[in-house]
Amino acid sequence: MTPESVSRAFPALESDLDRVREIVGMADVPSRSELAPLTRQPAGHRHLIRPTLALLSYYVLAGPGRAADVRAVKAAAAVELLHMASLYHDDVIDDARQRRGRPSVNIVWGARLAVLAGDLLFISASRILSELGRREALMVAETAQRTCSGMIAETADRFLLSRTEEAYLEVTGAKTAELLSVACRLGAMQAGRDPEAEEDLARFGWHLGLAYQVRDDILDLTATTGELGKPANSDIVEGVYTLPVIRALGREPALARLLRRGLTSADAERARQLVLSCGAVEEARQVADAQMETALRRLDLLQLRGLADPRSREGLAGYVRSVMSSGGRAAPAPVTVPAPSPASSPVPALAKERVQERLDAWLLDTGLAATPEEARHPRWNAMASTAARFWPDADDEQAETLARWMLVIAVVDDLFDEPGLADPGEIVRLRHRLTLLVRGLDDTPPAGGAVATAMAQAWERIRLIQPPSWRTRALGHFEEWLEAAEREACHRLSGFIPSLRDQFALRLGSSGAPVFLDSVEITYGREFEPAVRDHPLFRRLIDVATAAALAENDLRTLDEDEAVGAPYNLVRVLRHETGCTRQEAIDEVTRQVEDGFAQVDAILASAPAILRSADGGAGSVAGMGLLRLTQKRLPGWRTLHDIDRYSRSSAGSETYLTRLRRELLVEYAETGAAR
Repeated sequence: MTPESVSRAFPALESDLDRVREIVGMADVPSRSELAPLTRQPAGHRHLIRPTLALLSYYVLAGPGRAADVRAVKAAAAVELLHMASLYHDDVIDDARQRRGRPSVNIVWGARLAVLAGDLLFISASRILSELGRREALMVAETAQRTCSGMIAETADRFLLSRTEEAYLEVTGAKTAELLSVACRLGAMQAGRDPEAEEDLARFGWHLGLAYQVRDDILDLTATTGELGKPANSDIVEGVYTLPVIRALGREPALARLLRRGLTSADAERARQLVLSCGAVEEARQVADAQMETALRRLDLLQLRGLADPRSREGLAGYVRSVMSSGGRAAPAPVTVPAPSPASSPVPALAKERVQERLDAWLLDTGLAATPEEARHPRWNAMASTAARFWPDADDEQAETLARWMLVIAVVDDLFDEPGLADPGEIVRLRHRLTLLVRGLDDTPPAGGAVATAMAQAWERIRLIQPPSWRTRALGHFEEWLEAAEREACHRLSGFIPSLRDQFALRLGSSGAPVFLDSVEITYGREFEPAVRDHPLFRRLIDVATAAALAENDLRTLDEDEAVGAPYNLVRVLRHETGCTRQEAIDEVTRQVEDGFAQVDAILASAPAILRSADGGAGSVAGMGLLRLTQKRLPGWRTLHDIDRYSRSSAGSETYLTRLRRELLVEYAETGAAR
């Protein structure tokens, strides 16, 4: 039965579903419009199967020709809220990456907010049910209790080769059939007919739920990832052995030898092929068909007792047939963001050369480089192209401004990481001198040696384009970074390696991540609006991206970090705390990096729909601008890792760090600060 024919049988259905959507949309955090999308799905994304069943059950008993009573609409909305809450929680438990072809809520917003949003949806449903009456509220509470019990049983049975068909059907009845059953019962209750009619529709929904879940489990084995809107063959990988697998285990001994935790992709595919080839899928399909026929016979009983007219009965039967024929799935085309890579943002060679020539001259003029050969140090020679990639639409003047500041940051970073810095007292004095330079930048630009001159000249350009509030915040970040760099250098000398719990906080501080993010705002030309900068979605984007970038950098520099005893490298910390092998730690960090950047892509893919569904005000417009900026800057961000911080020139470039450090310490002594 097509959607058009369902609408002909139940002409008020679409308008009543709009009423349901309106009630569902009210489940949000008051006065926090930026959080509203957290508890809502993009428009047109949901099929509303369960509320539709509730409304159709109401129409069957109350008559199909008029709009539903407000109680029926509320009942349908409560069912949808319960279903959404269960999906949010399921995705967190399963660490699911997709839901109907789009990034799941937990991947975009994080597991904590996803769980809390699920709680909010559940409580919102409970409030609506309490308004409908004690009977409705108690019935749904009992359903929720049975559903949770079923989920616990299924989780306890993961990877259990002896799982029985009876155990599978019991769990299926609890976790899927119960919710469809209560949807039909709640709708029927609002029509005010006799209990037998309610029971017939409830049993109809229950058998439909069994058929729906068995068909869903079959699709997991037979459909593609694009058709499902989530990874195909995920049940076998996750150790959830469904009816086709249980039947196949009884006749394919090789299948039992394959099924285990940690299946490779190849093993999972071989297991799937064994299930498909032994006839178990066709047998499971017959079970689903039998449950579907049992469900339809319940509708026949209604008609025989004169409780449902033939048109309504056929309309409801046609709707569920259409749902079953599609498996209830119609995944939208996924939204993708191109993976960031240096090649995706080429820098014209001529522009790079012009900026690099100006940068080389500046290095010599300030004294950072003592000779032309030193100015071509690989660490410095990459700054022009990196700045141009990081700010792809910048002119030469803008690119040089950013390159100067990034180069100053690189010099400071290298000064603390230099292996020749072996005296804790010198580390402390170096940090004190640099702190004095930073504190004076926005008032009386410091004078003196090469680092002071370069820092003052680089900052003077930034003063022209950034407001005072940004400068105050950025200089505060710089000072905090110096303190963290001092701590890391002292930890390196002492041989200290932090715990996994402390690693990221220490790594984040010494990496100067806030200083780097301030550089992003330089390319923006002003401060990010607080409503945008503080948006939870963008804060999560920064957190996830920073963690992935730092872990990726730890992989790139592992050999050198091991040689110099860098204390915060994640691979080293993993090995120290867990006792795993070097390769095992590398594999784990690699997985974290891949997962992190996949989450970054998911957030960027979902952000446009989330921002569009917000209040539509200036904050949303600015948010979209920041999203586009982030996507443009990603290639440059990743190329920062290509700057070889350990590379040394043929003449021995440690001399330039030693020279600059001694110069700074002499300046420090001359200021009297040492006393």
